[in-house]
Amino acid sequence: MTAEEIFTKLQASFSGLRIAEAQVKEYPTWTVPAQSVRAVFEQLHSEFSFGYLDVVTATDWSGPVSPKGYPQSPAVAIGAAAAPPASARDVFEVVYIVTALSTGIKLCLRCEIPRKEGASVPSLYGIFMAADWQEREVYDMFGIHFEGHPNLKRILTPETQQGYPLRKDYEHIPDKFD
Repeated sequence: MTAEEIFTKLQASFSGLRIAEAQVKEYPTWTVPAQSVRAVFEQLHSEFSFGYLDVVTATDWSGPVSPKGYPQSPAVAIGAAAAPPASARDVFEVVYIVTALSTGIKLCLRCEIPRKEGASVPSLYGIFMAADWQEREVYDMFGIHFEGHPNLKRILTPETQQGYPLRKDYEHIPDKFD
């Protein structure tokens, strides 16, 4: 079964599922509503043999998308026209890459959630054991909560850490580790 066929079958069950505007690498890239994340992954796992969770990460789209002075794309370095910068939005985007090892198909699913305190998305723990530490890392760096995660606590920074270091509004407060 191809990624396109999988998409068509899933879209019959999840009307909010759509092909993403921007593709990640060469992977078929889809956008899924936050409330459907767990159900989509349960179906990918049980019906289509996607048994390996490669990546869970996030992006904070709230501020400048590209630092001043840096080219927007590699094309700028060779004299081609720059790609227009992505616009800032008041959202976090949670990004998942999952693989069906039996077929070698990799998919990228993206989910936007409002950028606010207590922002959350359903946990994939229980479907993929690899979600355990990856979701904890995203929580630690961005403050995104994963509903249903059994041990959502900091994994890279001390429990006393104030704020979330990968948020664009993060301001470091010097502490004993500086």
